[in-house]
Amino acid sequence: MIADLNPSAFDAFAPFYDDFTAQSDYEKWCAEVVDLARRCGVRGDRLLDLACGTGNSFLPFLRRGFSVAACDASAPMLEQAAAKAPTVELTRCDIRALPDLGSFDLVTCFDDSLNYLRDEAELTAAFAGMRASLAPGGLVVFDVNSLLAYRTTFACQSVSEAGETLFAWRGSSSSDARPGCEAAAVLDVFAQCDGELYSRVTTVHRQRHFPRESVVSSLEAAGLECVSAHGVLADCSLVEPADERVHPKVVYAATHRRGGDAQ
Repeated sequence: MIADLNPSAFDAFAPFYDDFTAQSDYEKWCAEVVDLARRCGVRGDRLLDLACGTGNSFLPFLRRGFSVAACDASAPMLEQAAAKAPTVELTRCDIRALPDLGSFDLVTCFDDSLNYLRDEAELTAAFAGMRASLAPGGLVVFDVNSLLAYRTTFACQSVSEAGETLFAWRGSSSSDARPGCEAAAVLDVFAQCDGELYSRVTTVHRQRHFPRESVVSSLEAAGLECVSAHGVLADCSLVEPADERVHPKVVYAATHRRGGDAQ
């Protein structure tokens, strides 16, 4: 993920990221995504995972036999991923300016990474890189935070613990945030470092809400076509239709635009 479009914010957070996301069911998430891809006609098993973080988003695909390549903007995050999956080709790069990483049957970008982009121009740039990496007949699958997330998660304060590590989240959005809003949250990590002493790591998470019309228009501008939009339930199940007032995340699937030149 990209914080303030500056990977250094996630560099210091990398050692704590897995503890912070420990409740995420990546196995169920992978099963839902693979099922969606198969229903959309994807038969190949070449996966490119963008903004992969510490690798948790692609590990279940690897266990299912996918051939995986992945990238992230943060070197420490990639170091964590490499320790878990030394055979996976990892690249440090910006999702708004993807290099030529090959041709893939499935291109994914999860954990609301796209919400860290500033505007539709940057979203279109990310989608253009996905399109260039997509094999004929392939599928792009990504999630974005819904408006509900900015009216709840980003509008509240919470504290959680993982062992001796404490996470303090301070959102500054509001319960009546508007479509297309900008939102920010400060995340403090207090980690035991020496006896009763604790270190403090602070990251600021600034995101933008992208309404469906913005996502669809950016996909079209990049030469992709939206084929579905699913709401995400608490158990990671994908349901249609997506409702931004009910579902905290929306998962989109897209493919080469009909009439366009698949690469």
